[in-house]
Amino acid sequence: MNKKVVFLTLQTLLIASLYAEDKIENRAELSYVNSSGNTNTSSLNGSILSEAKFDEQELKAKANIFRSKDNNKKSANKYEINLDYSHMIGDRLYTYLDAYFEKDEFSDYKSRLNIGPGLGYKFIYTDDEVLDIQGGTAYAVDRFDDKKTDRYLAPRVEMNYKYKIKENIEFRQMLSYLFSSNSTNRYFVKSETGVYVKMIENLSLGINYKLDYVNKTEKKKLDRKFMTSLVYDF
Repeated sequence: MNKKVVFLTLQTLLIASLYAEDKIENRAELSYVNSSGNTNTSSLNGSILSEAKFDEQELKAKANIFRSKDNNKKSANKYEINLDYSHMIGDRLYTYLDAYFEKDEFSDYKSRLNIGPGLGYKFIYTDDEVLDIQGGTAYAVDRFDDKKTDRYLAPRVEMNYKYKIKENIEFRQMLSYLFSSNSTNRYFVKSETGVYVKMIENLSLGINYKLDYVNKTEKKKLDRKFMTSLVYDF
């Protein structure tokens, strides 16, 4: 059922984006690491982001996949899909509907699905700098390895900051926090810090540091990733 919900939501957003009159922006990132020696390690991370704007509305769709092997043995296999629709109701105030799906083969959580509305406000909104904070409540569905399923309401807050340091250098920071209304010790924190340096017109070099914290788990709570990637805007 989770896959059907994500597919239908994605289909709706993609169809609506065809009617975007103002601007459609796409960004693809790819990083690959292969090392040999005492251990043979390889990892692949790829993501694609599409943003469509029309009138006072905006659609965002992002997909990300991360895979890793140690000595030819799979050590990570995770993918995420995030869909976001927002509608401006003032110069800086807007409403939104967000859908997030995650599947991680090496986590206690077989899959996670969050869908819900909220409000956001652009505290800083210029060509060179943007500070955007949003908050709302999501309907969450967590599925576990033992086939158990938990459903609950989950308040969430997210901050996105973007600053153009120079004409060809951009800094980005995302921080999000979501917690269960049924259990105070179940919460999720995500952070993504990135610096992007434009090399030629559409090609950039990206350096990213990602943190993914899950408080209630029998496995490692904090997952860290440091990646250098090629970024293509089109």
